[in-house]
Amino acid sequence: MSLQRHHQMKAGIQHAFLTLLLVLLSCQVGCRLFRYDEKSSNLMGHAPVQNPMVVPMVDRWIVMEQVSDEVDNYFKIYREERIRVLDGIMSEGWIETHPKIGSTLGEPWQKDSTRGFERLHATLQTVRRFAKIRVIPTGNAYQIDVKVFKELEDLNQPVGATTQGQLRFDNSLDRDSVAGVLPSPNEGWIPMGRDFSLEQEMLRNISSRLDGLNESLN
Repeated sequence: MSLQRHHQMKAGIQHAFLTLLLVLLSCQVGCRLFRYDEKSSNLMGHAPVQNPMVVPMVDRWIVMEQVSDEVDNYFKIYREERIRVLDGIMSEGWIETHPKIGSTLGEPWQKDSTRGFERLHATLQTVRRFAKIRVIPTGNAYQIDVKVFKELEDLNQPVGATTQGQLRFDNSLDRDSVAGVLPSPNEGWIPMGRDFSLEQEMLRNISSRLDGLNESLN
């Protein structure tokens, strides 16, 4: 399928959702029902996970492999440093990712925008996210620290938009990989803090992965 055809199909899907989105956003409680913050007790029925999350000490390669594989479900990894043992001391492992344009309601197969407010926001405005993960050996355990940062595009209209104004009709492909379209990587983006809902989702999935491995080994 050509890129132009892709743009047209996506714009059609987004137009179909536009009326519904405007109604939701006009309701005083519309966004509150879906909004998550670090102090809230739950999201979609899930109890909050401690961040950094503490997991039992297992093989360092297994831990890093599971964390890396989970991160890869959401972002393209930019660089990664595995845990190493130097002079009997375990070093810290870490992962950094490329920014990814937020997925919309018309892209349910993409996982970077969590359900509810975050996906609504990414549909109406152009946002992007990137992640920084640390895996810190501490005694007989690891601390897995997941931080997902969110930014809002600061342009008169989104890059690649097919209409004027603030509503979003752009292509959500990772624009950092589109040569000749973007200015410098950080120009035109406003920091919006962290996306706690996505951090929690990633931590829950990492915990499930490691719990499953521990059960299979026992």
